[in-house]
Amino acid sequence: MASRTAEQFSESVLTRGFTGSVQLSKALEESFGESGHPQFMHLAVGQRASCNMVSVFLDLTDFTGRTFWDDADDAASLAHSVLTAFSDVVQKLGGHVLGLRGDGLYAGFGPTGNGRDVIAAAAALTACAASLDAIRNSLNPRLRARSVAPLQARAGLDYGRTTFVRSGTASGSEVNVIGFAPNFAAKCEKRALSWEVVAGEGLQELMTGGDLFSEHPKSPKTYQRDGERRTYRYFDVHWAGLVPFIDSTIDEIDGRPLGTLK
Repeated sequence: MASRTAEQFSESVLTRGFTGSVQLSKALEESFGESGHPQFMHLAVGQRASCNMVSVFLDLTDFTGRTFWDDADDAASLAHSVLTAFSDVVQKLGGHVLGLRGDGLYAGFGPTGNGRDVIAAAAALTACAASLDAIRNSLNPRLRARSVAPLQARAGLDYGRTTFVRSGTASGSEVNVIGFAPNFAAKCEKRALSWEVVAGEGLQELMTGGDLFSEHPKSPKTYQRDGERRTYRYFDVHWAGLVPFIDSTIDEIDGRPLGTLK
């Protein structure tokens, strides 16, 4: 039986994706209103600020092929609907939508402060599990019933020091996110196959104990410069174990800032 969150996700996609609506949901409108992480939107051009944060990339896999075969408006409507549903999940779990590009979403969880970044990590992992579970086990059966090709999704995430900097000019700028953690999270997402969640070493080290992670077959990634060689590990996330707790986690967080949770 699909979770309440999965049913809400698929209903959201079907309602927006097949009615010809181009209106954004309230949650996504609020996200665009903030234009990223509210804690760093005050930055002037050239200013920067850093924090520890979990970066998450959620992506629809093989969507380029879909845009080749399908009507452009149909593909755009479906992508819009799924990204809106991704955004709803992220925001319900206390995260911030930092970017929407094509068929993917970039989100940030944190900072939480007081050494409780494990809360941000748990929320981010739950967002990944909720999104993939909803598409695979609730949305896709309903798409097939409409003779619509099913979707595939994947996710990557990592935790670490992250810098926000407003780049551009006085007449046009945006807050950019720089750092190894968001860059490696993006690599994790590209490393993942459909229905996989891949995490970096920084995220895995926050979530000690249990059997949620196993080292990825292609781990580690090697970096070399000026004769110095270092490695950094990838991990497969066994996200199915999180599915039974999705609804209760969303109820507990209920869109509140993660730093206020105990």
